[in-house]
Amino acid sequence: MQTLQEKIANTKKILKQAEKKYGLNDIALAWKGGKDTTTLMHIILCMYDGVIPYKVMFNDTTLEFPEMYKFIEKVAHQWNLNLLIERHSEEDLANYHKARGMVLKEEISRRAKINSLNRALEKYKLKGYMLGIRRDENPARANEKYFSPRPNHIRIHPLLDFTEEDVWNYIRLFNVPYSPLYDKGYRSIGEKPFTKKSSGDERSGREQNKEKMMEKLRQMGYW
Repeated sequence: MQTLQEKIANTKKILKQAEKKYGLNDIALAWKGGKDTTTLMHIILCMYDGVIPYKVMFNDTTLEFPEMYKFIEKVAHQWNLNLLIERHSEEDLANYHKARGMVLKEEISRRAKINSLNRALEKYKLKGYMLGIRRDENPARANEKYFSPRPNHIRIHPLLDFTEEDVWNYIRLFNVPYSPLYDKGYRSIGEKPFTKKSSGDERSGREQNKEKMMEKLRQMGYW
């Protein structure tokens, strides 16, 4: 079993490989204020002398917790991020607000996220996204690779080998900022209408229709 220090070293190795393959200008870090990608960003910050050289893309559903918007603004200022905010289209937002029932709203919101991700690829001429997903989060991510080619971009997963415990150990060890929502009982945080405090495993508070369909959603373009 790898130690935390060994996992950090491996993450840095993946980051160096990513830089060599794709450069620093054409990859965006996908970040919504969650603990995992914030941890990844801190590792990058340490590697590059206090600078995050990547663009940071915030896929704004307009449905995030107020605490998350405040946290994102705070960290973006504190770490001097090159933050790109890709808000959901007016059409997608209108469809969401017209929809009746949470199941339909969830489906529209998921598709709107994928639309935003694809729009950002074209708008910012990106080759791909760097994500803070972990293998232990969901069975659909268990067999994921560090470099995961998609039809129109690459996805890079430097934090794959970390566990939830590793992330929190890293946060405490290096005093990494995190959203106050985690101290209120949320272990995995999505949009406010679809997120509850966790009562079982890490993602038990997330929209369960999505969790059950994760493999299909990932084929469609979801993380």
